[in-house]
Amino acid sequence: MTDVHDKIVAAIQAGQSFLLDAGAGAGKTYSLVEALRHLLATRRQTLVRSGQTIACITFTNVAKDEIAERIGHDPLVGISTIHDFLWDVLVGHQRALRRAVAKYNDGLKATSSRRKDPAELAAALPTLTISYSDRGSNLLKGRLHHDDLLGVARIVFADNPLLSKLIAAKFPFLFVDEYQDTSRAVVDVLLGSLLPNSGGALVLGLFGDKMQNIYHGGEHPGVGEIPADYAALLTPIVKSDNRRCSLAVIALLNCIRTDIEQVPADNNAVGSVVYVHPATGDAAGLEQAQQYLRETLHWPAEIKELYLTHRLIGRKAGYGGLLEVYGARGGFHRERLVSGDDDIIDFMMTRVEPVATAWEKGSQGQTVSLLKRHGHVLASNASKAASRAALDTLLQVRGAGTIGDVLTHLRTSSLIAMPEELALRVDGGQLDLAGLDAEAADRENRDRAFYAGLFALPYCEVTDYTAFFEDHTPYATKHGVKGAEFDDVAVILDDAGANWNLYSFTKYLNGEDKVSNEKRWSRSRNIFYVCCSRAKRNLAVIDLAPRSNTKDNGVASLFGPDACHFL
Repeated sequence: MTDVHDKIVAAIQAGQSFLLDAGAGAGKTYSLVEALRHLLATRRQTLVRSGQTIACITFTNVAKDEIAERIGHDPLVGISTIHDFLWDVLVGHQRALRRAVAKYNDGLKATSSRRKDPAELAAALPTLTISYSDRGSNLLKGRLHHDDLLGVARIVFADNPLLSKLIAAKFPFLFVDEYQDTSRAVVDVLLGSLLPNSGGALVLGLFGDKMQNIYHGGEHPGVGEIPADYAALLTPIVKSDNRRCSLAVIALLNCIRTDIEQVPADNNAVGSVVYVHPATGDAAGLEQAQQYLRETLHWPAEIKELYLTHRLIGRKAGYGGLLEVYGARGGFHRERLVSGDDDIIDFMMTRVEPVATAWEKGSQGQTVSLLKRHGHVLASNASKAASRAALDTLLQVRGAGTIGDVLTHLRTSSLIAMPEELALRVDGGQLDLAGLDAEAADRENRDRAFYAGLFALPYCEVTDYTAFFEDHTPYATKHGVKGAEFDDVAVILDDAGANWNLYSFTKYLNGEDKVSNEKRWSRSRNIFYVCCSRAKRNLAVIDLAPRSNTKDNGVASLFGPDACHFL
């Protein structure tokens, strides 16, 4: 750690931007926090005198809160998610935003529901104030949603070089946590515009691990590895420590990847790693493998189960219907669901569930605060009484009704404003098929089937999915364990439940995809690496996919013949 910290300090003192790459368990966030502490200790007076602050961009609000806690919530460091940071620096530049919105609209596909008629948009833009909202995209109203903001920001920065100098003057140091999960649009902003146009006034520090890029869904997936032309702008720093995993797990990780050879760094346990292939690939086979671990290999009863797909976990955790409905809509939508990025599930998890939970617990203050945050006005005693009645009804339909029942109640009671598209469907709105071309009509028919299926599901599936997503169950998936660690881990490989366009763990293990589909091979490897690296002591990989000679040879090479158990 001392050597890595010295390199980071040397880069900062030289005014040189840098890229820290570190394997799992290395303590990337620790290095970022130490870099912040160094700046706070050595540059505080200069920053205060100049009216400047340090910017720190994180991928999630959880990471934001963790970093803030570890530096004592020092006001000299502005910690925010990438969307919040971009909007904070852009909101005051409305003229540039309006020009960028027009150009962004021109670049949208003709089939995009967000694209507006260019002439109609051009007529509306001069009177619009561009805003960033989680209510969904509506460019004719000047409203940008999450994906819109990233695309518009890239255009604003590319077309207005002076903006980069203004930002560098305000934030001379900008650190990015988990750079690999940052979208290509953001990387273009940071390394294509901000850094080269800053006039040397900015030190940009990227912290992460390209192999832990596991967010592939949506319009702006994580960039993974920084493109070579951008990486050339940064001083490379490698951190090879592994303070988390046992010696056996580290040995496996060093077989999975060859770019960083990790070394134990904190009195690591000896541990063990096994590969177990049950006789069948169903729930009975999974139980056979779990029993083998307990009774034959004498593993502890409490093992964290990490599922690389949702097929089995959805059935166990109670949200199988959601998976089925989203899966029928298409793999892209299913991925948005399981990553938590889908607007509908995000609305229910982050707006509806917190309000319902607070009211259920009897926390009136928290309930009122949440309602006000979501735009609900409590202006009189009568409105307060109506809101209390509406909240009581919400708990009733939430417990015994369908998703459609809950959403309809929210609309009629005006408790919580919902995204425009969702509100339209709840109100029974549909596009007129007669006015659509064949492709658009087909999409509308699929949307109708999706919403009909979704609204018919018991709302308890949302409650169960929220509990799973927030880690209130004994199960987890690839997205749910990022940064987590557990003593004993069982990673469940389940190709039958995988999206074969994105992942194939069999074709990763037998090497087939490395030749025929390198992108899918990399995605499968990255997810496998992330999950295996959660184990502090013992790791079991349970493979539910069929055996083959090539895969048997592949796992023997990876795990060692003595560690492979075929039941």
